[in-house]
Amino acid sequence: MYNTPDQGPENHLGEDNEKLFQKKRAASAPPPKSTPGQRPAGAAPRVYTAKPTAQEHAPAYANRRSGGQDNGKANSATDPSTAPTVKIRTAGNPATAAPVHKPAPEISVKQKAVPVSSPLKAAPHQGDTPAYAGRRAAENAGAPAPSQPHPTSDAKDKKSGLSRLGADMMANSVKAITYIVLVLVVAVFLSIFIIRVGNDIFAFVKSDEEVDITIPEDATTQDIATILYDNGIISYPNVFQLYCSIKKESGEFLAGDYTVSPSMSYDKLRSAFKPKAAEGTSWITIPEGYTTDEIIDLMVSYGIGERDAYVDVINNYDFDYWFVDELEADGIPEGRYYRLDGYLFPDTYEFYNNSSEEVVIDKLLARFDQVFVDDYRARAAELGYSVDDILSIASLIEKEAGTADDYRKVSSVFHNRLSHASSYPKLQSDATVVYALQMMTGERPGTVTSEQLDTTDSPYNTYLYDGLPPGPISNPSASAIRYALYPMESNYYYFISANNGTTLYASTLVEHQRNIQKVLEMNEQQTN
Repeated sequence: MYNTPDQGPENHLGEDNEKLFQKKRAASAPPPKSTPGQRPAGAAPRVYTAKPTAQEHAPAYANRRSGGQDNGKANSATDPSTAPTVKIRTAGNPATAAPVHKPAPEISVKQKAVPVSSPLKAAPHQGDTPAYAGRRAAENAGAPAPSQPHPTSDAKDKKSGLSRLGADMMANSVKAITYIVLVLVVAVFLSIFIIRVGNDIFAFVKSDEEVDITIPEDATTQDIATILYDNGIISYPNVFQLYCSIKKESGEFLAGDYTVSPSMSYDKLRSAFKPKAAEGTSWITIPEGYTTDEIIDLMVSYGIGERDAYVDVINNYDFDYWFVDELEADGIPEGRYYRLDGYLFPDTYEFYNNSSEEVVIDKLLARFDQVFVDDYRARAAELGYSVDDILSIASLIEKEAGTADDYRKVSSVFHNRLSHASSYPKLQSDATVVYALQMMTGERPGTVTSEQLDTTDSPYNTYLYDGLPPGPISNPSASAIRYALYPMESNYYYFISANNGTTLYASTLVEHQRNIQKVLEMNEQQTN
């Protein structure tokens, strides 16, 4: 039977389906667990007189089945007058055994007429976002949906985003333009610098004004660059050094005075301070005992250098040798003809035909440095003489002696006189007067007269002036230098030589006068 008197046959199908649904759900549900307040096992079950209909549990389902229409009949879920009376019987409780009739509470369900196909009626599926599911639930319950951003707000955000994008694009454009301008400026300055450096290296457009400079001994590439820069020849000394390094410059520059010009390229400047390329060589022998003037004339006769340049180099050039430094430290004696007299060592040399005067003189000085060893310096100091004094004695020996044996004896005569200056203050060497006359007249006399010996006024005249002359009168050989340092021990104070080279020695003036007579006879015999 139906639980409500208003239910008719038209609702029978829905009720049966609902009951069937309830049975299946009950069959599939797990058995109920015992909870506090339940009756113990075996107790008499509670008896319910009535159960709610299916419409009370799922009015929406019944409404869907019936299409939302009641066919003119009142629906028990919406009509309070048709609500069933529920009778509750409590077993085992006499106090409450009498049936109590209470009206069922009113159940009012407001439904919104919405088509079944409307998405708002569908239950939220598992994949919905919480906001969307909430909005759908609210719509189903008749509540207003959550507020969404107003279209005007989206437009403002979009406009703001476009403004920021435009600002960023403008900033990036400014950066790009700044970078391009910076690159162009750097390129311009770099190009100008390269052009200027190239002009300095190759001297495309530079002044041709000539400038005199001096390159010192042992000048390095850095020294050369500094000198050229200070004199306005080049503009970039560091570039000059780098260029020389790239060209593998050895740095062996030739000391001397040069005339250069800014119009000369780096290569021409480098080559200007280097020994000239070999254009043929000449072997030249400088005889032992040659004077400085005779050496100069000999070199000029070979076409190597000029006389005035030799004189200037010998007297003024700053050669880097210990003996030159010592000579200048002691002071150049007054009346000396050439500063380097005695130091231009006679030997056989090979010279380039285009050698400069500095190269020639430096080569002679370098040879002297090899000959006058440290032992000679020590021996000179032991005797109480300077190196220049020893060379002066050696030059006298070179001019007065004819043989090796004479070197030893003549050296002893000069040393004996110098050691007994109180008795023999004057050396009385004819060779000194010859040298004085040669320097005064430019010609070497063949012989000297007694009158010339007594009247030639020159500090080199050892007949008039005491002690050694102001400097060597020749450039002595290695033998003369050695005997000047190591004389033979003797008691000779006089010597005289014949025209045939024979030399006679004496210890006293009387003996010396007899020797003079003998020499005159020997010369007369040679003449006849």
